[in-house]
Amino acid sequence: MAETTLGAAGAKFTGAQSRHLACLMLGITVVGIQALMVAPMLTDMARDLGVGPAAIGRAHGAYGAGVALAALAAAPRLDLWPRRPTLIAAMLALGAALLAAALAANWWMLAAALAACGLAAGVILPSVYALAGDLSPEALRARAVGRVITGWSLALVLGVPLAAVLSDQLGWRGAFGALAGLAALSAFSFLSLPRRGAGQAPAQTPAQASAGVTYRQALTQPGVLRLLLVTLAYMIAFYGTYTFLSDHLRGLHDAGAGLGGLVALAYGLGFGAAMVFDGLLDRLGPWRVAAPVFVLLALLYLAQPWAAAAGPTAILLLSGLWGVLNHIGLNIIVSQLSGGPEQTRGAVMGLYSGVTYIAHFLAGAAMGLVYADFGFTVLAVVAACWLTLAAALTLGRMPSYLSSPRT
Repeated sequence: MAETTLGAAGAKFTGAQSRHLACLMLGITVVGIQALMVAPMLTDMARDLGVGPAAIGRAHGAYGAGVALAALAAAPRLDLWPRRPTLIAAMLALGAALLAAALAANWWMLAAALAACGLAAGVILPSVYALAGDLSPEALRARAVGRVITGWSLALVLGVPLAAVLSDQLGWRGAFGALAGLAALSAFSFLSLPRRGAGQAPAQTPAQASAGVTYRQALTQPGVLRLLLVTLAYMIAFYGTYTFLSDHLRGLHDAGAGLGGLVALAYGLGFGAAMVFDGLLDRLGPWRVAAPVFVLLALLYLAQPWAAAAGPTAILLLSGLWGVLNHIGLNIIVSQLSGGPEQTRGAVMGLYSGVTYIAHFLAGAAMGLVYADFGFTVLAVVAACWLTLAAALTLGRMPSYLSSPRT
């Protein structure tokens, strides 16, 4: 794709670029719905399969393990695989795994199906992020990434509530079947993506092609290791608080699951609304604003226990702001990681997805122990410490190839 000749302030997407980004956003939305829809249906799934909620929780945990495994296993080879066929095949595999989940006769068959969903998602996520970087001029990269990751907001605001409605009307199996159909539609939309290979790397020898991009090659790119450490700290803080906030609220206010749903809705609306700041990120440079944004998020985590105690209105307002700041923070990380050399972009984004879901696991395990033993207030303080560490890691000069585009 030809590089734009306009500065960051005046650069715009072409019609074709906008359509391509919409296809990628749909792919993220499908993955997001699949990852988030189990929670509101968990009780019905457990009752139907004759097990306790903990068993369904373990089955869903297999999804996260599958994402991390696939992302880390595929990372060295993602830049050898043509993006479009890879995305189509992985999305079709996700659809097949969703159908298998809908037909599961017991919890372990469900766990196997969800693990297969994770394996497919572990290829889809880094491939989508890498292709967003491939298809966007440097001056538009933050805006391109912002559009794509808005798929997570659509999943929260529209997809998960719709899945819950479908579950009430058709049962949880029907909801999984409907999402399988949406995955097929997403795979079909990927046919409109440009026929692009696995980057514009120099010609490789057969030995190099068979070896792919090694982890050492990806990790030794200037700034990548530091950004992956930022990702780990950032995601542990996010998943550690998001996972347990609803439980804390229900205990405080003797509320049902609806309050947690409203928190997710407020967060999702804020996350989507933050798209208006993506152009500002391109103009200012993501790296320049990283530390201030992460510090603001740390302060927000410290405010969560107060807002939760103050009542539903306070926590809903804070959750909307949380969505705004988290969109900006996630965009900072992804746009920087996807801005490096094209021949290693897929490997780097695979590592990013792997680190994200390792953080998901650590948040559930380690942060869960903090919550169980000390309560949500201490959990929020620990989360703020993780964000402070992330902010500290972004201080200093960023390597030139990851530096912000000049206006």
